[in-house]
Amino acid sequence: MNRQADHPADDDTVPAATAQAGRQIDVPEGPSDGMLARLVASVQWVTVPLFAAFVFGICGMVAAGSVEFTLREFAAESGVNRMIFVAVPGLFAMLWALIVYQKADQRITRLSQSFSRGILVALLTWISFSALAAWVWGPTQYWNFLSTVLLVSGIIGGGPMLLAALVAGGIVGWLIKRRQLHWIMTD
Repeated sequence: MNRQADHPADDDTVPAATAQAGRQIDVPEGPSDGMLARLVASVQWVTVPLFAAFVFGICGMVAAGSVEFTLREFAAESGVNRMIFVAVPGLFAMLWALIVYQKADQRITRLSQSFSRGILVALLTWISFSALAAWVWGPTQYWNFLSTVLLVSGIIGGGPMLLAALVAGGIVGWLIKRRQLHWIMTD
């Protein structure tokens, strides 16, 4: 049965504006440019600690990746995927950088202050990773393995991790000191 539309509102080909003759709803086009600009200016999209965490995370993963080949046997013995040994130090570095670089844009006035924060991030990352690795390696004999893991991870990964922390601390400190993080920092 062919049925024709008796009313324009029943026809799918007629635009909705003409189908509801006389019922025009005024929808605002969008917020005014001034209000939108104030909203964008008031939101700080990336904070300095978050930016530092990203930089330290990348540098930490590169450092851990550079010594990953030496930790393959340890990963196999522990029953852990070897890529965990690349990801976990970077994630620990991100965590500690996020904490250590709180209010760094106000407190860091010299590059050496950022380097010392970077070294602190490296030390905290090393201790955290060693504690986690000792727990994975021997959860029942944790304290016996902790000193061994601290020593071995310090010898194997200490150099690359220290270099990564100094590079990351230098990058973040230089950008803070030169006020090149204007898209992050507020003056």
